[in-house]
Amino acid sequence: MAITAADVKKLRELTNAPMMACKKALVDADGDLDKAAELVRERTGAKMDARAADRTAGEGLVHTYLHAPTPGMPAKVGVLLQLSCETDFVAKAEAVQKLAKDLAMHIAAAKPLVVSEDQVDEGLLDKEREFARKEAVEQGKPDHIIEKIVEGKVKKVYEDYVLLNQPYVLDGDVTVAQAISAVQATVGEKLEVARFARFEVGA
Repeated sequence: MAITAADVKKLRELTNAPMMACKKALVDADGDLDKAAELVRERTGAKMDARAADRTAGEGLVHTYLHAPTPGMPAKVGVLLQLSCETDFVAKAEAVQKLAKDLAMHIAAAKPLVVSEDQVDEGLLDKEREFARKEAVEQGKPDHIIEKIVEGKVKKVYEDYVLLNQPYVLDGDVTVAQAISAVQATVGEKLEVARFARFEVGA
């Protein structure tokens, strides 16, 4: 069937993918918009994983989230989040706007301290390793088990304090990093949390 400019425009609005990618997907899907959208996401997603590390996210948005314990009461928790992408066009996309909102809500609930593993204080990790090793030795664990216990403790620290490593509050089967990657595949651009700040009254 003939693919119209309106069809291409509609698919581009849904996926934020390049125009030619949308046109090819529509042709391959015989004009079926839903099938074409799936094709675009599969194709751009596969490319994004390989290219993301080499691309620069120089645009983006800042999102604020305030949480009140009950409606009508003053907010007790607030989050300020900077979500970066490659173009201002994608920063306006509904999927990216929703991701920023959901990530801010996650931060409010899960209380991460840093964005990525490399930002964790090495002193904290050393203390956790030392404590885990000492405890395992006192319990008479063999050396190869002790090292696994220490590795597990470090992993737990990352899950507790590193945003990207935390189980996503909206879907416990994936991490925050995986949730971001899913949206990244949809919009076809690199997405990353540049920074965040969490405020809580009384904390």
